[in-house]
Amino acid sequence: MQARIRRATTIDAQEIYEIEHNSFSDPWSLQNIKNDITNPVSCYFVASINANIVGYIGLWNVVGEGQITNLAVSKEYQRQGIANELVSAVVEYSINQQMEFILLEVRASNEAAQSLYKRFEFTQIATRVNYYTLPKEDAIIMKLEVKSEGV
Repeated sequence: MQARIRRATTIDAQEIYEIEHNSFSDPWSLQNIKNDITNPVSCYFVASINANIVGYIGLWNVVGEGQITNLAVSKEYQRQGIANELVSAVVEYSINQQMEFILLEVRASNEAAQSLYKRFEFTQIATRVNYYTLPKEDAIIMKLEVKSEGV
């Protein structure tokens, strides 16, 4: 079953929050999600199946530099290619916005997410020691160059 990918609006905030709350030990609040969706430097995409949001990804575009803020897929829809579709949407958006690169942080223990990003040619560039809490854990910083040479 293929998901439909589209830009998120504040109407989607509650469903995004529910996925966020079920996916992370230190989730963003509903108000933070609403604020981020309306932030002019922010871009959210959602994946929906049968009109239900099953995943989302957030991206900031700050002076031509992208930062993936969050990516999550509902547990019952994981391992079905939805995260891949969401990352693809963000990469395409970043190219269209002429960003130079995309950065992200991922838990050192989250090998599935690291593998996903590596398929898009993200590379590890640094480690932030004890970046995450609940539980305390290092963050792997990954980067994808999206700007073509000579552009």
